[in-house]
Amino acid sequence: MSALKSPLKQGQVQYLYRHAIGGFFEFPTENARQLIPSFMSPVEPHHGQSVLSVMAFDFSGSSVGEYGELVLSVPVAPRFVKGKPVPRAAFFPFLVGTTTKASRDHAIELWHLPHFMDDIDIKFDVGEHEITVSAAHGGSKILDMRITDYEWEPVEHYYQAFEHDASGTYMATMAMNAQFSENEEERGNIEIYPHAFTKGLDPDGVNNTPFRELWMRDGKQTFDPLETIGPGGA
Repeated sequence: MSALKSPLKQGQVQYLYRHAIGGFFEFPTENARQLIPSFMSPVEPHHGQSVLSVMAFDFSGSSVGEYGELVLSVPVAPRFVKGKPVPRAAFFPFLVGTTTKASRDHAIELWHLPHFMDDIDIKFDVGEHEITVSAAHGGSKILDMRITDYEWEPVEHYYQAFEHDASGTYMATMAMNAQFSENEEERGNIEIYPHAFTKGLDPDGVNNTPFRELWMRDGKQTFDPLETIGPGGA
């Protein structure tokens, strides 16, 4: 993993991961708008249908050690900044869960991310052409998601993540360097269970087959310093 480390510019923060997997699922725009600030626009692949992004990370190296992370987001319109790479996608994470208190405190302080405030259990089951993540808390399941692979290639992709709380509106820009596989073969699936972690979702409204699946392995995630782009609010 040390070979992945590269010199960082001032203020940058880097995380190493074994696996980062994501599923993109259609769900009602009415539900999406309940999860993001009113001044943001969810991406709609079809009228009335927005996107639920479910991402899971198996972090192998960071300033707070190894940990697992589960991120629920709504893809939103990106912000184009002169002189910076065009983002591949932009997200509003509305809930994050981690397996350790140290990683949770770190992300809240540094990135203003909203967290489920207990440790959760995250397990990855890696097969030859698929990977499954299972998340649970207190003996109750949160979700199970299975993602499949396609062709692999090395990539450097740029993404944006937005956050909004009482102190301000923020944008994080990140680069993802990894071996990357993506497909729209609709072979994966998700099962969302009744739980406090998923209470913002109408499980009957979420299509349990992803229209897009991605899998990154043996990679690094590099964040530029967090930018304040607007005022805070309720």
